[in-house]
Amino acid sequence: MTMEDPPQNPPGEGLANQRELPTVQVSSIPAQAALIAESATTLRNGSGAVRSETKNAAKIAIPRQRSGIAPRYNRRVPRACESCRARKTKCSGDTPVCRQCRELRVTCHYPVGWKERTKKQVDKLSEKVQDYENMLKDLGALVESRTADRIKGLLDKVGSFPPSLGYRAFLVANTFCLQHGLDLDYSSTNSHSVTPQDQDELHDEQQDDEISSPSSIGSLEAVDRVEEDLNRTQNSRATGFMGKNSEVTWMQRLQREAEHRSQGLPGSLEPGQSKRQDDDLALHAVNYHLDDLDISVPGPVEFYAMPPREQADQLFDDYLRTVHPFFPIINRPLFRAQYKTFFESNAQPGDKWLAILNMIFAISAKHAHLIEAPWAGDEKDHLTYLTRARILSMNGDVLFSHPDLQQVQVEGLIAFYLLSSDQINRAFRMSALAMRSAITLGINMKSSSPTTPNISKEARYRVWWCLYTFEHLLGIMTGRATCILDGVCTTPLPLPFEEEDLSEPTAAEVLNNTHLRDERINKVMASAWVRHMPLNPTGGKEATHSSRTRRNSWVKSLPPTYGLTHLYYCDLAVITQEIVNKVYSVDCVMVPWSHIENRIGELRSRCDLWYRSLPAVLDFTQKNDDTPEILRSKLALAFQYWSARITLGRPCLCRRDAQQKNPADKSSFSHDMAVLTLESATSMLDLIPDEPNAVQLYSIAPWWCILHYLMQAATVLLLELSFGSVHMPDDEKNFIVYSKKAIRWLYAMSEHSVASRRAWQLCDISLRRLASGMKFDVTDIPATTYQNAPASTLDLTDPGQHPGQSLNTDRPGSLRMDSAGYWGPHFEDLSLTGQNQIFPTDHFHNGYPEMPAADPISQFTIEGSVADDLYFPYDPISGEFIRGFFPNNNEEESTWG
Repeated sequence: MTMEDPPQNPPGEGLANQRELPTVQVSSIPAQAALIAESATTLRNGSGAVRSETKNAAKIAIPRQRSGIAPRYNRRVPRACESCRARKTKCSGDTPVCRQCRELRVTCHYPVGWKERTKKQVDKLSEKVQDYENMLKDLGALVESRTADRIKGLLDKVGSFPPSLGYRAFLVANTFCLQHGLDLDYSSTNSHSVTPQDQDELHDEQQDDEISSPSSIGSLEAVDRVEEDLNRTQNSRATGFMGKNSEVTWMQRLQREAEHRSQGLPGSLEPGQSKRQDDDLALHAVNYHLDDLDISVPGPVEFYAMPPREQADQLFDDYLRTVHPFFPIINRPLFRAQYKTFFESNAQPGDKWLAILNMIFAISAKHAHLIEAPWAGDEKDHLTYLTRARILSMNGDVLFSHPDLQQVQVEGLIAFYLLSSDQINRAFRMSALAMRSAITLGINMKSSSPTTPNISKEARYRVWWCLYTFEHLLGIMTGRATCILDGVCTTPLPLPFEEEDLSEPTAAEVLNNTHLRDERINKVMASAWVRHMPLNPTGGKEATHSSRTRRNSWVKSLPPTYGLTHLYYCDLAVITQEIVNKVYSVDCVMVPWSHIENRIGELRSRCDLWYRSLPAVLDFTQKNDDTPEILRSKLALAFQYWSARITLGRPCLCRRDAQQKNPADKSSFSHDMAVLTLESATSMLDLIPDEPNAVQLYSIAPWWCILHYLMQAATVLLLELSFGSVHMPDDEKNFIVYSKKAIRWLYAMSEHSVASRRAWQLCDISLRRLASGMKFDVTDIPATTYQNAPASTLDLTDPGQHPGQSLNTDRPGSLRMDSAGYWGPHFEDLSLTGQNQIFPTDHFHNGYPEMPAADPISQFTIEGSVADDLYFPYDPISGEFIRGFFPNNNEEESTWG
């Protein structure tokens, strides 16, 4: 019998007596039984009359207990075992085994009561809820910003479980509050455990959470996706994808800000509000590069034609003076000897060597027109040289053949030329090909080959670092992922000596001793530790590495040379590449913003360490009467350094990160980095004089990427103005002055550069739109009418016309609105000023009208009139006579410059 069954009647008791029984609680039954027993005793001891009446009463038969039958138990037990429940018998309730189960020798098992069962279920559900809450918190730090905000809002709505409160009480209280629209306050439950330090940390975490919103992360917003169809039109394909660290993307953001400011509205113009505005603000509409223009030459080109010797010498010397110190992809002593032999004899070089020479001519021809050199030829000469190099080295057969060292040089030079011609998208593709070819040959690895001379190893190391720094520069300009990954190379840094000085005792000591090289160079440069930087550096925001500057005393004691400059140039490139990998990569969207700030702080300390390790002669902050060589080195390092700092701090430059409300309050880390970015932009513009002189700038500065540097500085300053100068409100007037200075320089550079003219127009439009909405004075900057762009780089306007003098001026000093708006894709006047033709194309001679298949040197014997050492000179790189100085078509072109 279970506790739910009704009580059974005693034997022999009638229905009438049952109806007279009172209804009582189960707990009162034992007390009533005791009272009845006491009454029965009193009756037995009563008077005789009563006993006589009892004798005459009818007797009630009491049945005897049968043997072998389990006795019945009248006491009620709280729980019956499962066996008794199944048999529907009365359970004794004994534990751990009841009497019936013990006698029947069956398993006795008591079920769990509903209270205990409910408690276990609540505890299990509580544990699950806690696990889900912790998992949501972890996912909030990994998913994209919008999903993270949804998770945070959900957790704030439901509330977090306080450890000091029982979870069942928490569930009851939380459910009651949700049903009645109340807020559950946990402050009283755990306030005793909160210290002032905990409150500061909580305040910092709240600041980090606030900064992690998409609108506050600046250029890192939507870093993991493409926001427009880049395959839609020819212009969009020519521009391609531009990442968040590209100044083209910054310009797109600037145009949106300027559009709203011109209408007197706060905030930026978000995409999706107007199709026309989205088209006008597409990436190709704000791209100032020239990938949309054709670079082919109409008409046939003579493959083996060469310029006159006088012009060739000027082109070759200009390349060695301005480009080679920062891009030593050829070996200068060896190639100079080959060049001299080529022009002074009838030797037949290989096609790839000729392609290298033509690309040198193409790069120098492009530079000659920028500096208005008197020896500059026709302005289409650089395209002619490029076409020859393409035919000689980039035809279908070569592309499907295995690369050699000369092919790596050709591909690297073509990529460099495309960058100098503002063909950045084409340069990016060609640079990737050169990198793959170099990796195929193992140039990215440290060489331990016993058959390769150490001087040859050093020459190959420099080829790799040329490709590395160039690929890094393209990655900064385009914002795209590069071929430079973590651990992609083990190549040691280049030696701080010129190629001609590698045989000197000081250089030879380090060249021939790898351990000494590591101790003096590889382990003491600023980039030595950056490759081992953790993903979340502890104390990264306040990181300093001042103690490590003392270890590079040997490098700082060397005399200033282009080799020393190139070493520091490569060292800073490695650090800046880590900025791209650790801050701008697509996987950073899964990283909490506080971790990104730690990385930025650590990388900032690396940049500062690099600057402190500079020799005094290369310190670009000190203005001295330097030689042109030292000045060129200083400017190259200075532009690279300030550009790295701008790239590092750009994610922190945003409208939401305003200045602190109270001057006594400590500014946030993001605010400090935004200030550092703006100061770097102004410092970069301080490198050039206030009065523009484009020819002088192209002559002494890194002319192939100077436009990129100026656009970085100008865009950052204009963005700060569009934000209302929230980071440095006291310097707003200075930012306007620096912005005008950048625009004047771009205007001056646009006289001979189509890309500079596009860049000037973009910045000019932005400043004028900001001025119309924010009441700036822009009457002192050049004003002109914008014209349509040519379809090719060969389309020119009147040679005597300055780019600022439009033929279709509607009103002097005013801007013309066309159907495409201020910044349509065809609003720019992309004209080039004609140059005097000193060396016409008629003077080009074909040195090989009927090129024989065999090497003409093989026609001479030892007894001939031509000596061997005339065509096989001594190679200072390998230390041997060059037996295949110009390999014929049947030989492998293993000799390289």
